[in-house]
Amino acid sequence: MAGGGAARRSYDILKSARFRRETYVGPWLPGPLLTGPDTSQPVLVDESVSSAMLLIMEELSPPKRVAFVLHDVFGLEFDKIAKVPDISVPGARQLASRARRRVAKAKQSMPQASKAERAGVLTVFRAAYEAGDLAGLVRLLHPDAVFVTDGGGKAFAARKLIHGDERVAEVMVRVGHQWHPDRIDFAEVGGEFALVFYREGRVHSVDTVQITEGLITAYRRVINPDKLVCV
Repeated sequence: MAGGGAARRSYDILKSARFRRETYVGPWLPGPLLTGPDTSQPVLVDESVSSAMLLIMEELSPPKRVAFVLHDVFGLEFDKIAKVPDISVPGARQLASRARRRVAKAKQSMPQASKAERAGVLTVFRAAYEAGDLAGLVRLLHPDAVFVTDGGGKAFAARKLIHGDERVAEVMVRVGHQWHPDRIDFAEVGGEFALVFYREGRVHSVDTVQITEGLITAYRRVINPDKLVCV
């Protein structure tokens, strides 16, 4: 597909996706993208596919997102990008520039932990989760931690965000007792260390985290089965 055609298709997909998310049941999270060495298909692993970056990108309008991604990530020229929303080439440059500033500002407020730090925190977290250690989980969570669960109306999940270290830990322990995962594996999702929960031999959820200064500030769990088919 020519560059302009690819841009147009991307723009149409983004517009329809935004409409679907406006009618989505409960919180929406990006579908997990496995990027580790065991992935069956090679994936471009860089910051653009991380869970945090995908959430930042979700805040951009479709025109800004297309301009930013196609130019900054894929290197498409602005004369081709401009044909999508039918604007001038300077207008396309402006869209990308505004998106770039928005992304940079969001990234500054969401510093990313190193892979080693993420692995260490999640290793301790998994042990505390499997043991039902409420106090241990609280110690790993930031006082203002938020727990986001995406079931999409197709799996049991909280339809509102859960806030606070003690409240998040209590919910996690209670849910863990209710559905007893068969096992919890480590995986690379969007280039980041993550957890994959199995139940009855199938992937039940994929969990990613945001970590600041050694504490989990955001815990994101995808349970919607439609988003887990490729995991």
